[in-house]
Amino acid sequence: MRVSVDLPDTLLNLAPHYFREALVAQLYHTGRLSERQARKVLGLNRRAFEDLLPRFGLSILVDSPENLKVELSA
Repeated sequence: MRVSVDLPDTLLNLAPHYFREALVAQLYHTGRLSERQARKVLGLNRRAFEDLLPRFGLSILVDSPENLKVELSA
């Protein structure tokens, strides 16, 4: 899917990948994407994805029952 967004010219100095990373991180944080889906979209391994989240003020742990179960069984 391709999405087009009109943004103010003041944001032109941001790298295009910034917007993609920000969107995917937010979709992950809100539970719309799993970690695996988010990593696949961005082409990142788990460690790189975990390093990316704090750049957007997000935790590596999403407090969903599924994620808690996975973390507790590790």
